[in-house]
Amino acid sequence: MKKNELSNQYSHRIGNSQDPVSNKNLQSDQPKLKKIRTRTTIVEQRQDEDLVYEKIKDSRFKQQMLPAWRPVPTILSLILVFAIAGIIFIILGIVLLVYSSKVKSVEYRYDDECLEKLNGICYFNRTLDKNIDGPVFVYYQLDGFFQNSRRYLNSKNSEQLRGEKDSTDDCDPVKINERVGVTTSINGNTLDPRANAIPCGLMAKTFFNDTYNFSINNETIEVNEKNISFAKDRDLYKKNPYPDRQWHDLTDEHFLVWMRPSGMPNPRKLWGKIDRDLKEGEEIKIAIRNNYNVSAYKGKKKIVLSNATVFGGKNKFLGISYLVVGILSIICAILFPIGYKFQLEKEKNL
Repeated sequence: MKKNELSNQYSHRIGNSQDPVSNKNLQSDQPKLKKIRTRTTIVEQRQDEDLVYEKIKDSRFKQQMLPAWRPVPTILSLILVFAIAGIIFIILGIVLLVYSSKVKSVEYRYDDECLEKLNGICYFNRTLDKNIDGPVFVYYQLDGFFQNSRRYLNSKNSEQLRGEKDSTDDCDPVKINERVGVTTSINGNTLDPRANAIPCGLMAKTFFNDTYNFSINNETIEVNEKNISFAKDRDLYKKNPYPDRQWHDLTDEHFLVWMRPSGMPNPRKLWGKIDRDLKEGEEIKIAIRNNYNVSAYKGKKKIVLSNATVFGGKNKFLGISYLVVGILSIICAILFPIGYKFQLEKEKNL
């Protein structure tokens, strides 16, 4: 018998013996075996991950082999698409125009009559020339005031408006009270002209601050000024933690309405709501505290009384736009078969 075979048999007998010394040596080797098994498990896991990755890489989705429907346009399908779209747009346009015609509104310009009473009270009298079913919404409109300027829109600090901190970043060029032109806080305290303005920025400085009181036939009419802003804005704008240093309440409904900019050059903002009908021939008297000066930019101030429908206020442009698109679609549905016929005849003659 060879020497190697004898040594193997001897080691096998030692491993099966009950010798405590040999068992101890075997126990000391067990951690090494565990480490080897752990390494093997990790290697196997990595191999499994590689197999999964290869399967994903070879999947129909990754290889863009999923079943798909590729429509082939024909002359008939084009005619149907344009005809159906044209009919739908025409119907929507007619519906919008009908509902828009049901909206009754009156506009009164008052800046020219109240020019001499700037920072005072101006009494504005008119006789209603139409019936306006309630509720009647009260708007103010500024003609020629552009709120969509990039510099104007960026001149505010969102963290300050959310009541998070006293910051005037991004408020150029209106950062301090002196630039806003205010001297008193909402609590009646005197403001430091060089202190940070709260709120700051061009949007806050140009806040519209005219006020209105209405009476009809010498009877005072209450205007509901609650919940005139968007609920999202009411959740976003919070009370500032520095009431002694802010010149205007950041949660004021009129301020929230003003801080939502208009994309049109003649912004119309909601002031309040009258919960009653207005009758033709009634004498309406408006006491206006004329604080907002529009002569600096040669603008106009108007007060608008209007009701609304399920589609909003009076807006003929949207209905006319739908009608135009619908008519163009119908014209395309008619011209396509004519052009197709000419093309076929042209190919025959070649």
